[in-house]
Amino acid sequence: MIYPNSAKDSETNLYPYADLFRDFSAALCRPHSVLVTYGYSFGDEHINRVIRDMLTIPSTHLMAISFDDKSGRIERFASDHRRLGQISLLIGSDLAGLDSMVDRWLPWPSAEFLTQRRAEIYRERDSATGGRAPSGGPEKARSVSGHGD
Repeated sequence: MIYPNSAKDSETNLYPYADLFRDFSAALCRPHSVLVTYGYSFGDEHINRVIRDMLTIPSTHLMAISFDDKSGRIERFASDHRRLGQISLLIGSDLAGLDSMVDRWLPWPSAEFLTQRRAEIYRERDSATGGRAPSGGPEKARSVSGHGD
């Protein structure tokens, strides 16, 4: 953790922050990378440099989520570096609140239906076999499901 002070830009060049910051930069500056910021006000130039580098790659995306932008830095950063479709902003308490994000913006887990259906199949199978393994033993069941030798 780097505490807010006037030297925090130079502190990121010291151990262990230099290694962590290099990893952060390497992870972002790859095709198809996405950075989601939550509550970051874009006031740290050493972090903004990495984000600017990331945005030079057309397939990357920045999503900035914040309760407000009183300083105007988020909008300024976005307008200075915006490429069509590369930056998304969710600004405002009605958008950035965790409850509204979960209810309105995050997708429903698509695997939930599959998980429930799998549980139903197992229950039906157990009731049909009386809780015994299918005939042919576990090896036969495994090869039928496509995981056998």
